[in-house]
Amino acid sequence: MAGGSRGIGAATSRALAGAGADVAIGYLSREPEARETAALVEAEGRRAVLVRGDVASGMEALVDEAASAFGGLDAFVMSAVSPLAKPIDELTAEVVERTLRVNATPFVLGAMAAARHMEGGGRIVGLSATGAHRIRNPRYAPLGLAKGVIEAGVRFLAVSLAGRGITVNAVMPGPTETEAFDAMAADPVALRERLAAATPMGRMGTPEDAARLIAWLCSADAGWVTGQTVVSDGGYSLV
Repeated sequence: MAGGSRGIGAATSRALAGAGADVAIGYLSREPEARETAALVEAEGRRAVLVRGDVASGMEALVDEAASAFGGLDAFVMSAVSPLAKPIDELTAEVVERTLRVNATPFVLGAMAAARHMEGGGRIVGLSATGAHRIRNPRYAPLGLAKGVIEAGVRFLAVSLAGRGITVNAVMPGPTETEAFDAMAADPVALRERLAAATPMGRMGTPEDAARLIAWLCSADAGWVTGQTVVSDGGYSLV
């Protein structure tokens, strides 16, 4: 579970544990939150392993470490994100390169590394976002580019890995109340109110909303679903 200690990642770690999985919780620097999430996994009667490292520079080694701890992998979920907030007309070559390196490339490399440890099938899930499709926050441009790469990666990886019984999908949450969301906004309170009003169900999403769908895509019940970007947004993308 890359980025498994906070936000959607932490909620997914808990959801997977609740479904009976042991969880490797990847994190970079926030050890107290990682240990808190591990304690919640263990409270479900499952094993939690902390894997610390930078997905931008060592994704494959982190996946290998998690696989070594468990003797293989059944699922790989990429939830790590590093927000970079700039409008498209303010992007530089350095910003584009950095956002892809930290927010897109780790999914592709991590998925391929995880597949090498999946015997008899497996599940791979990435995170996209409706912000890559509905341009209501112009400062989302760098992450929007990265999410586009993830969605394309899902389709190519799904075809490549299907013969091995490995499914590859993405979940596309709508605006979600997380720390990363606040980092994208010049005025988080005003943006929350505006996006909640733009959502037919009248609220922003919670990390748990996305986590339940991710956990299902990691289950045996989702074995015939692959190559899809599944929207979970309370109707936000419909209007």
